[in-house]
Amino acid sequence: MLPRLAALVVLCSSALVSAGELKLVALFSDHAVLQAGDAAVFGKAHPGAKVSVKLGSAEAAATAGNDGKWSVTLGGLKPTEQGKDLVVSSGEEVFTAHDVIVGEVWIGSGQSNMEWVVKNTTTAEEARSRPADAGLRVFTVARTPKAEPADDVQGAWKLAAPDTVEFFTAAGFYFARELRANLKQPVGVIHTSIGGTRAEAWGPKGMYADVPDAKDFDAKEAAGIKARAAALEKLTAKIAAEKDKAALAKLRQDAGKLAPVWSNGPHMNWNGMVAPFVGYSFRGALWYQGESNAGQPEAYKWVLGSMIKSWQKAWGREFPFIIVQLPRFMARHPELAVEDAGWPKIRESMEWIADNVPGAMQTVNIDLGDEKDIHPKNKLPIGERLAAVALQRVYKTRTDGEAPRVVKAERKGDAWVLTYDRAVILNNDGKGFGLLAADGKWVFAQAKAEGVQVTVSAAGVKEPKEVRYAWANFPEVSVFSAGKDGLPAGPYRSSK
Repeated sequence: MLPRLAALVVLCSSALVSAGELKLVALFSDHAVLQAGDAAVFGKAHPGAKVSVKLGSAEAAATAGNDGKWSVTLGGLKPTEQGKDLVVSSGEEVFTAHDVIVGEVWIGSGQSNMEWVVKNTTTAEEARSRPADAGLRVFTVARTPKAEPADDVQGAWKLAAPDTVEFFTAAGFYFARELRANLKQPVGVIHTSIGGTRAEAWGPKGMYADVPDAKDFDAKEAAGIKARAAALEKLTAKIAAEKDKAALAKLRQDAGKLAPVWSNGPHMNWNGMVAPFVGYSFRGALWYQGESNAGQPEAYKWVLGSMIKSWQKAWGREFPFIIVQLPRFMARHPELAVEDAGWPKIRESMEWIADNVPGAMQTVNIDLGDEKDIHPKNKLPIGERLAAVALQRVYKTRTDGEAPRVVKAERKGDAWVLTYDRAVILNNDGKGFGLLAADGKWVFAQAKAEGVQVTVSAAGVKEPKEVRYAWANFPEVSVFSAGKDGLPAGPYRSSK
């Protein structure tokens, strides 16, 4: 009897500790990566309680507010692969996260191509063949959309090893690996994405407040959610009254599509998969999304633009936000004279965002992609190009990294001359260019490169009205930087 009683006492003591008032979000857990420099640590405790935080020689203290929230900053953290205990204490309560390191932290978000794991890439075997690397870690946020902002996320930090990398976000992992190889520092990626989702689901309510084109957008979203709930209520009543098994199964299937919380619900991915860790210190964000917004490419400028600004507002600072401009996909039309669907335009919107939204940048991937698969399996160059832009623009350790850009376009006689911001060369026989003839028809054109300029003309076409390049869902691609990076130039049109 006494041994059983002793065991019961131990269980109760354990339960009391786990039910204590000192709480931190799941990112502050074993194997975490804290951002080098100044890293915030935050959570909840008993209102008015004193909280102390320690990581090695770095220490800080705070007092919980009336709502129980507290936050400290561990300043001057140096990159280190030597794991230490992150110890947080408040009164008799003590929380410890083991093997915490310091390095560069990035968020990776978007839809299925960010979610796409290493296991399903063309370079999976090579990734698995590498030895374990305790300086590269990924936290994958579980799919948890919410109707209102949540307090925490589900997930755990995983160290890169042959048996773990295959389940990492491929774009995020290859980015982190390249970044780590160049910076010689630990890198952590917080991966939060869901396939098939639109950008609207990834920003907070009210994110369009300063956008004239989005007038009453929040009200429309709320009305849509209300209508969905009403439809579900009607279906639920029908299910309760239905006796036929086949009809009942169909009704239940329809009801399942009307769940009150869903991954494309307005702001629901933000609520469940981003908002809980707002305040966690990181260097920048990676974004691979847009496929689900391609039907409204012009609106994407203010949809994604507003989302980026809302993230920066939530964290209280401007930070780098690198967009993966969509690669090639879906060769719908064999003739240049027929306009393709929204992919060329959404790529253009991504470029506009990179030029006009503070902190935003982009990579160009127009030479990549799969004609028939929206999920290209070669994610290695996607990650490497993200890293190249980060190394050039954020860390300033290299002079190139961004794709060549058209900085000037002018018609000279019967040709158009495009001037790029760096020297370019033409591959693939200079294919991918088109000219708008006087009769209003687009025709294929020939191109010639010399230094930073590309001259475009077409036999029999006099004084062409417009010029465009790679303007298709799955275009021919020929313009690349003349430097050793060999990056492709992005799509371009002279009239927008």
